[in-house]
Amino acid sequence: MAPIDRKTQRDALLKRPWRWHARVLQALEHPLGRVLDFGCGDGRLLVALGHRATERHGVDVRCDRFPDIREAQPDLQLEEIGLDGVTKYPDDYFDTITIVEVIEHVGDERRTLHELGRILKPGGKLLLTTPHRGLLTFLDIGNVKFVFPRVHRFAHRWLVRRKAYYEQHFEQVEESHLVGDITVTADRRAWHRHYKPDQIEAFCPPSLKLVQYNVYFPAMRFFMLLRVILRVCCASLFRPFPPPLPWLENRLSQVESATGDQLVMLFEKRATS
Repeated sequence: MAPIDRKTQRDALLKRPWRWHARVLQALEHPLGRVLDFGCGDGRLLVALGHRATERHGVDVRCDRFPDIREAQPDLQLEEIGLDGVTKYPDDYFDTITIVEVIEHVGDERRTLHELGRILKPGGKLLLTTPHRGLLTFLDIGNVKFVFPRVHRFAHRWLVRRKAYYEQHFEQVEESHLVGDITVTADRRAWHRHYKPDQIEAFCPPSLKLVQYNVYFPAMRFFMLLRVILRVCCASLFRPFPPPLPWLENRLSQVESATGDQLVMLFEKRATS
């Protein structure tokens, strides 16, 4: 069998959405017009939204993956932004904005949501997902690096053999002002935060009206923790869950529950008078 070239592999990766994108695709069923994905990462969500949008824009504080994304999806319009979250776009520019698992990483939630409210058209939709403050918030594996930094360093450097990754994302904070994917600010410690719906609403400008919210996946934090434990114990040799855990995880991810770990909120920008 002929080897798969790099571009084919990259295209296949970009066409496979992350699990948390399923809730976004479910909530945004209408034609999306001009779309912005704030914190677009590797561009997977923009690819998944392609058939619904007339234009697809993405911004992120890290642009190291942009060349590969542009090669795989040349119609995507990607821009690097600073940690303040300020964009170059004019007022009332986008019909739809997504901010998926990003708000918990920014330095100032209020400033970020006010910026997104500025560039969203009146009548436009903003879809936000973020960790929900539920029963299993304390299991958030993302905060191990802050609670047990030495354990986190040892696991990355010696157990899963990701020394270069650790040095780039956790030892070069002075250059990037990021600890992993968490923004470091002078007035608040770095922390992977979780929210109740009313907390997110309080950060929003008056122009954004909450249309609906849902809470999903009552065991997401448990599965994320279990995945990391298995990866560390097996030294990254066995990443997928053994059966029947993948089936169970998928079924639970679709369960709506007040004790869930994923918060999905849909806002609409009020029309100007």
